[in-house]
Amino acid sequence: MYINFSILFHFFPNQAVLLDRMPPQIGHFISSNVYDNKLSSNPKHPILNTTLACQFIDTKGGETKDGTSFKGYTISFLALQDAAMLLATHLEARNLSYRIITGYDAQRSALEAAMKQNPNVNWKDKCFNVDSFQGNEDDYIIISLVRTWKPGFLQDLRRTNVMLSRCKRGMIILGNRTFLEGKGKDCLVGKLAQHMMDQVGEAAWLDRKELDKDTFEFHRHVDTLPPSPESADSPNTT
Repeated sequence: MYINFSILFHFFPNQAVLLDRMPPQIGHFISSNVYDNKLSSNPKHPILNTTLACQFIDTKGGETKDGTSFKGYTISFLALQDAAMLLATHLEARNLSYRIITGYDAQRSALEAAMKQNPNVNWKDKCFNVDSFQGNEDDYIIISLVRTWKPGFLQDLRRTNVMLSRCKRGMIILGNRTFLEGKGKDCLVGKLAQHMMDQVGEAAWLDRKELDKDTFEFHRHVDTLPPSPESADSPNTT
């Protein structure tokens, strides 16, 4: 169920809101960076702090403008291959539900067209522009970022918040690491990348080659992830 937190906070300004959907690792970041710490994650969420709920994969490449929209041909191809490999061999094999979100419709169209040509990937109702996915959610979210030289839509806090807050169990973000640690470091996605680095170091970034392994696991075990602040307190709910 979609909840407009801005409206909720208007009517209940002093009430903490229990966020059931997102893993606490992601929910705490969204709460502190978007909602002034007014959201509290479910302390009984099934994704524990011993596993990574958010991971980044470095997909290096350039981008090309298509009308008013950007389509990173190299990144789109790599993102498609990564997502297809992951989803077809790991998520779909385990009957896990997922969606792919992009920031630009040209990239969404390119990804969907490529998925239609891959018999090992279920392409129907899988690829979405971030604007068309608002109000929706899924267990696993694959985010394909195209920006490599300036933030563009990533400067839009509302849209990036929607994009980063759709998962119920896990999220993988495909993007250019150099960009996210450079010109994109101040956008919400760049801040999330730095946040995960602060939490687990280099474990936040996956090597592209890891996706080719039969032993790939969406949730990697970690020993260094600190507990979420909400774990000690049970917030009020609305």
